[in-house]
Parts: sequence; structure tokens; C-alpha cells
Amino acid sequence: MSRNNNWNVNDYTPRSSTEIYDLRREGHLDEARQKAEELLRQDNTDQDVWKAYAWTLIDICKREQQQGNNEGARQISEYLSQLKFNTIGDEFAETLVYKIQQLKLMVNPFYTQIQKAKELSQNGNNDRAWEILHQLAADGHLPKEAHENYGWTIYRYLRDHISTLNSVEVRTHLRDYINLKNERPSNLHSQILNFALNYSKQDQNFKLVSFLRLWGPDNLRSSDFEDSRGNDGKSIPSLMYRIARAVVNYPLNEVQEFVALLPRRKEEFIEMMKEHYFWKLYHSTEGGADSSSWSLFEEYLAFFPDAPASSSHSKVLGLAERVMKENNAWRFYDFFRQWNPEKLRDADWKEEQGDNGETYKPLAVKSLKKAREAVETLSDEQIGDLQWLIDLYSTAVEKFPDDDWNIRSKALLHLRAGQLEKAKSIYKDLCLKMGEKYYIWSEFSDCWKDPGVKIALLCKALSLEKNEDFIGKIRLELARQLIKAKKHDNAVVELEQYKKHYTEKGWRIDAEVDALLGQCSSAKPAKDMNVAFYEENIPIAEEHAYADIPYTEMVLVDKWKNDDGKSMMTFVDGDTIEFATSKKRFPTLRNSHEGQVWKFKLYKDETVKTIPDMYSWRPPKRETIIKYIPLIVSPSETADWLTLPVKYGYIQHVNSEKKVYHIYSTDSNLVYEHFEEQALEKGNFVKFRQYTKKVKEEKKVFFKDIKKCDGSEGITQFKCRIVAVDDVNEQKQLFHFVLGPELISGILHYNQTELRPAIGDFIKIHYYVRKIEDKKNPGQEKKVVEVLRAEATEEVNNNLIKSIEGTLELKYRDLYSDGEPDFAFIGDYYVHKSILDKFNIHSDCHVTAKAIYTGDGKWKVYEIAL
Repeated sequence: MSRNNNWNVNDYTPRSSTEIYDLRREGHLDEARQKAEELLRQDNTDQDVWKAYAWTLIDICKREQQQGNNEGARQISEYLSQLKFNTIGDEFAETLVYKIQQLKLMVNPFYTQIQKAKELSQNGNNDRAWEILHQLAADGHLPKEAHENYGWTIYRYLRDHISTLNSVEVRTHLRDYINLKNERPSNLHSQILNFALNYSKQDQNFKLVSFLRLWGPDNLRSSDFEDSRGNDGKSIPSLMYRIARAVVNYPLNEVQEFVALLPRRKEEFIEMMKEHYFWKLYHSTEGGADSSSWSLFEEYLAFFPDAPASSSHSKVLGLAERVMKENNAWRFYDFFRQWNPEKLRDADWKEEQGDNGETYKPLAVKSLKKAREAVETLSDEQIGDLQWLIDLYSTAVEKFPDDDWNIRSKALLHLRAGQLEKAKSIYKDLCLKMGEKYYIWSEFSDCWKDPGVKIALLCKALSLEKNEDFIGKIRLELARQLIKAKKHDNAVVELEQYKKHYTEKGWRIDAEVDALLGQCSSAKPAKDMNVAFYEENIPIAEEHAYADIPYTEMVLVDKWKNDDGKSMMTFVDGDTIEFATSKKRFPTLRNSHEGQVWKFKLYKDETVKTIPDMYSWRPPKRETIIKYIPLIVSPSETADWLTLPVKYGYIQHVNSEKKVYHIYSTDSNLVYEHFEEQALEKGNFVKFRQYTKKVKEEKKVFFKDIKKCDGSEGITQFKCRIVAVDDVNEQKQLFHFVLGPELISGILHYNQTELRPAIGDFIKIHYYVRKIEDKKNPGQEKKVVEVLRAEATEEVNNNLIKSIEGTLELKYRDLYSDGEPDFAFIGDYYVHKSILDKFNIHSDCHVTAKAIYTGDGKWKVYEIAL
């Protein structure tokens, strides 16, 4: 509150009250009073007059007190106290009200004692000040206006004598303070609460929560929630943060009653309490969690469960995930569910950073994993409805689509929930991504009720893992299914291998084993130890796993040995798909031959590779690496090579000595194809099957099944273009043509064609492009257009020829020459001297002309009309 004791009335002189203020200023207080009362009788709503009247009565009250008329002064003061002024936004009225309050205290009969107590307290003698005010209060003589002073003396008395006062005395003094009518909220009121907080730490009989309710939660100030700094610059936690630390140790119902009384910032205070509850839990588990720790975790779940998500709430979950382990891991499932996974924050789904820069899995992922593992040890009754955890895993899969372990965990939960079709769908994908893991196939078998399918999938699982330590339970389950299918000879093999290994390891043998062997008492173990049985069933397992994948026809194009000496085969579809596999992986391929077509079910594995940029401040590049993995192979009825695309080519050269054809395809790819007996000649058109294959990380084109074709068929497959003749050289018996910006030009000799075009004529060509060494630029290549057929055409290519109009300007190499011009320009278009001579031009003139493109963005004029 702003209180200006030296208010200058000249700064505020409304017209209706001017005369009152003038009389008051001149010392005519009674006349000023009479004038004010006269004006108020005329209009008692004029606030300006009421204010002037009040200031006048204040001066009269002081005069009466000075003259010894205390009773008259008290009557005026009492009258002034009954006046009401709106102080909101009105500093003048605010000061007036403060003066009236001061006046009421000054006219009190005990003002001298009150003032003396105030001075004593200010001079450091708070004990004597407290005695005076305490006695006045006890005698009923302490006015409300002195309650603020008395409150401060109580606070200082408690502060100074806390070590000597007993519990009853402290509570008595605090009661005396609570009964005062001082201003609240205020700094004094918050200091009293701070004292009570500190005192509660040393007196177990003092209930802080009960005092908080008496103190009044609606008296909290914003500053009570704000941290501060001490004289040493260190941060001091806010009053409410320290209150929160204390009240977490009180019964929950009492804390809830207090929080319910908070008029605002409830969620902020609850978060403070949750942070302290976390530390309470943390310290209870420092030496190892025990029954008291588990009780605290249970209590926490009831501790304001409707509070919003927060960092402290997540910290409690993280603590539970760490300490609920081993024999107590089962506790986490129910704790996590009651903790409410809906309160997982975005930050909880991100990797955690250690103090030394190490990274850890997100809290959400770790919690899901711990809850899913706990399910394995719980009964159906303890688990209840699993859907909440399944839905949570759906979120995890969306956030981390490349994490196959989350996907697998979700499938396991579907299995436990009896949702077999949903689990089956997931495991079909997992058999593609993690098909080399034996446990995936074992778990997939749990999705099927058909014993035949179960048996096949278990056989597949056992074929993938050779370490008997891991597969005992799978052998036992396979034996159960084999007995159901009345395949006792095969079941005995699995049971005996199980029993033998467990005996060697000294492990406990499942009690069911002897009973199962008893059911097979008349059977003899299969002679080949189930090898043939496995070979028979593994394809069945794979067919069920990959049933939704279509077959793709692939051609065997190469057989080779890798660095380990394994026999490998390369298959292609001719364009995008290429993979290599070993003969051992697919025994049916052992007698295959090049060109043979096989049907494969393929898994397209797409891995995103992150490549750091050479500059750390730029984001890394992401490259998708695609790999095709063969799953199942089956013979195809398609004839050799026929699945590859048909392409056409031209025999550009035959090296008879090395027995090699030089073949250019319609795509201008050059392939050197060996032959045993020459069947083709230079100039022949051929058709063949084409495919691409990686050779030393470079894609190369290969031709197979090459056959001669009729020229009329082959020529139409090559590129065709309308070109323009830009030069004719009769001496060399050739003409030059241009194709366009990307393929600049080519040459045709007269002995290659019967065409004899003029500059500017269009012709139609079929061609391919040959790359040769550029002799002018060693180490570089240049493109040569090889024409297969050229013919006259009425078609035009407007990109190569244009009409222009403008002034033709003659140019001379010798600036001072007055002879024949050497060349000319029409704007930016070049005119050769031969054109000037041809059209008999000897001076600058306005012309229309035709120009032809010559490459590199340049044009030349070949015809002029004057």
C-alpha cells in the first residue's frame, strides 16, 4: 500500500470541494467543516466533498486531542472509521484511509503504551515490548490497529526463545497470534508459518498440518511459492517447497484436507510434495528395498492419483523400475498399471542421458519391458485384463517402428491374452525380420492349435539352435505334440535328448518326462535321430510363416565360391532385385543351372543407415539400404531366361581372334559377349534377355540368350530423333547434324546414306551413342552418335532452327580495314563470311534470317532474306 504522509492537497482540488480545502489550509477548520456538511446536505453522493470533509475531521480530531478533549477526539475518530472510500486505483483515497486508521490508534487511551512498546521493539528490547502488548491484550485493551505490532513482537519472541519455550508455551503464543486481526496475507503471516514449519521439526507433538488449516491456506502469497537467494548468493527453496517436504510425512487424509483448502496453485504444491515423496521412497531403498519400502510405494499410488503428469511422478516410476527386480519384479506390473501409463510424458519416451554422456533406454520402454516380464510370473487372476499393456506397446511400436523387441513383446502379450490371430499376424512379420532366432519360431507355434502346424514350427525352431542349453523346453513341447499326433518314434528321440542333456548338466528333469516316455514304451527311436522328419516339416513351417508373401520368379545367373569356399548362387529378376544364397541354404538348388527360373518368397529388408556429415553442425544424411532375403524356393515351369526383360541390340564389332561380340543395346550399353562358334556378324540386329548385377559394388549390364533378329524389327527398338543438318562438306563427302543440347551433333558420310541434304534440312535418324576417349582431353570420354538408319522427313524440330529478324552488322578482323567483311552478327547470332558472300551482303542492313543450333548455347545463321 502506498502511503504518502505529505500529501499536497493542491494536487487534488475538484471544483466542488475547493472552498473546503482553502478554508482548511487557512486554519479555519470549523468553517471548513460547516461548508462540507452544507454541501453534503445538498448532495451526499459527491465523493470529492466526502474526501475533503474527512481530511477536515482528521485535523479537528488532532486539535481536540491536543486540547485534552480525548472523548471528543475518539467520537470523531469513530465517525471517520465508519466512512467508506473506494481505494482501488485511487492513491489519494488510499492515503486517506491509512490516515483514518492511524488516527484511531492515536486516540486510543492506551496509545502511549502501544507506542512505547513499538519503540522498544524497534530498539531491540522485544521482550519488554511483548510484555506490554501481551498485558494490554490480556486486559482487553489492545485495539485492532495495534494487532500488527503485537504480531511482530510475538514472532520475534518465539524466534528468540525457541530453545527455552516448551511445547505448550509455543502453541499458546501461536494461538495468540492466530486470534489477532492483523492484515493477512502479509510478510508477518508468512514468517509465522515459517516459524511453525521449523518448530515442527523439533516437536513431535506439534502438528504442522493442523496449524496450516488454522493459519489459513487462502493467506498464501505468490512469493511463498518462489525461491529466493541468501546473503551468500545461494538459492533458498520457497516456503511452500519446504512445507511440502514436511507434510508428506503426515497421514494422507490430513494432507488432502489441507490441499483442498488451497485457493490456487494446488497442482504446483502437489508436484512439490511428489518430489519430496520420491526422495522419501529413494532413501527407503538405499540399503535395499524391504517391506516398508513396498508399503511406501503402495501409499504413493494413493497420494493424489489424479494429479497431472510430472517429472516427479516419472522419477517415482523410474525408481520402482530399478528396485522392483529379481524376486520382487512381479510387483512392478500392478504398480505400473496404478501409476497410470497415461501420465507418461514425451520426455519419458526419449533416451536418458547419463552424467558422462552415456545413453540409456527411455523410461517408458524400460517400464513396458519390466511390466511384460512380470506377466510371465503372474497368474491370470493377478494379471486381469492385459489390454492396457497391449495398447501401451502399440504406442511404443508407433514411436519405435524399427525396434523388433517391442513388436515381439506385444506379440507375447497377445498370446497371453488369448488373442491368437493378432499374435499370429505379428509373428509372421517377425519370422521375416528375426527368422534366424529359434525362439521366434517356438513362440509362433503357440499361435496354432493344429498339432501338425505346431510340430512343423517347433522343428524349425530346433533346426536354428544347436546349443542344447537353450532348447530343452522346446524339445519337451515337441515331444508332447508328437505324442498327440501318435508319432511315438519321433517323440522318443526328443525326450531322450532332453533327458540326456539335463542329466549331463545336473539340472532338474521335468517330472512329466517319465510319464511321456511311458506313453512311448513300445516305440523305438527314429534311426536318423529325426533328421528326415525335420527336413519334411521345416518347409511346412516356412509355408505357414510366409503364406502371405507372393512368389517372385528369379533367374540363376551366376555360380561362384565366396572367400570361405562356400558354393554360392546369384539370382536376379533382371532389374531391381538381386541376391546371393548358398547351395546349403536351399538343397533343392544343388543341381540348378544358369538361366534356370525359380520361384522365391522374398523378404525386403530396408535398413536406414545414418551417415554423419563432415560438418558436425549439419544434420546427418539418412540412406536406405535394401536387401532381399530369400525365404522359400520352389521350381518354376517358366523356360530358361524367360522372366528377364527382352531387349534389343546391334553388333557393332566382332573380335574373331578373342571370340567376343561388341553389342550395343537400345540404351547404348556396351556389353562384350564371348562366343564359342561365331553365329553373328557386324551389323546384325539381335534380341536377348538383359539383367543388371553388382560387380565390385558397381552395377553392370549383362546380356543372355542372344539371338539374331530381323533388321526391321530391331531398328524400331532403337532411339529415334528428328535432327537438323547444320553443315555440308562436299569435299569430305559428309554432312553434319545436330540433335540438341544434351547430344550435340553427329556425322554421316555419303557412303552411309543416299541422303544429300542441305543446311537447315531435317532428317530422321535411328541411333545409339558410343563413348570413346576424347583425344583433346586425355582421361575423359566423349559421346559419338552412331546412326543405324537415316531417312528424309517432313517433321521438324523447332528446338534446332529458328527465324530471326534484325540489323545485320558487318565485322572486320582489322579495325581499320575498308575491304571485305570477315563475319557479321544479327544481334547475338553469328553470320559466317560464306553466308555474306552467298547472299552478296556488303553493308549493314535490316534482314530476316534463319539460324541453326550449333551446341553450347550457340546459333549460326545459314539463310538470309533482305
